Amino acid sequence: MRFHRTIAAIGGAAALLLTAAPAGAQPIHITQHSSFQFSEPTVAPCDPSITAILTVQGEEVLELTNTGQTFQLNVTAHAWFTFDPDDPNEPSSSGHAVVQHRDNVNYSQLQDRRITDTQHTIVHVEDGTNFPVQITTTLLISTDGTVEVKIDSIRCGGQSIP
Repeated sequence: MRFHRTIAAIGGAAALLLTAAPAGAQPIHITQHSSFQFSEPTVAPCDPSITAILTVQGEEVLELTNTGQTFQLNVTAHAWFTFDPDDPNEPSSSGHAVVQHRDNVNYSQLQDRRITDTQHTIVHVEDGTNFPVQITTTLLISTDGTVEVKIDSIRCGGQSIP
């Protein structure tokens, strides 16, 4: 979803701006509340053959801490959405999603940067069906600049999607 890209962009910018502080520097802690809304074409995560217009509105809390030894960015977003398929024969749906974004770097150990996104969604289909969707992804950025994107899991209605 689009707010994943927004959260990732904020995290990337924050990581670049808040490089390791000299020893003895004061830790930095920032908390920010904001809201968002957007509408965009999308593909159903549980059935990629279904395309639709996804309309989302929500609120998020961003917490950033930089101690000079570690950098941590956490964003929690609560969003409400509608999913209107391009094919009129497919049912519309709506629901609520909670997305958690975590970005961690340990400067003192020169460890890889790990960005994890977890999305928990409850979908309400217009025929009365309700089902959960859970998606977990990880982005690893090595100290040598290598980038690895992993889709850890996608579960639709309790079933894993290969």
